[in-house]
Amino acid sequence: MSTEPGPPQPPDDHADDELTVVARDPHRRARLLRYLPLVLAAILSVPLLWLSIAFSLEVSMIAVYILQLGAGGWAVFGVALMSLGGFICLVGALVCLFVGWRRDAWRWRWIWAGATVLTAGFMPLLGVVTGTFWE
Repeated sequence: MSTEPGPPQPPDDHADDELTVVARDPHRRARLLRYLPLVLAAILSVPLLWLSIAFSLEVSMIAVYILQLGAGGWAVFGVALMSLGGFICLVGALVCLFVGWRRDAWRWRWIWAGATVLTAGFMPLLGVVTGTFWE
């Protein structure tokens, strides 16, 4: 065994590193938390949208009789809007969720989440006011 030095070795830059740093997004949790208002709005909107579509189907059954009775133009227009209202609420809620998804600020996400719930709940509120759900 000799103590002679061997050929020169290239310097190892990572010889002093003890830990490996994993490349990860430090704001991942905050980004996931920002979706919370929209997820809650979507969950709250599902039963309201179901009621909206049920109300629209109920009105569309009544619309046949109104048309057979020869109602005026405004009555036919109103019944047609109420018959299409469930679909309009569904599309409106999806648009509100999409717009809220594109916003970054908390305030705007909460505003669009509230708009989603209000849009989904418009037809059930109309059903309660008109007495359709009171049978």
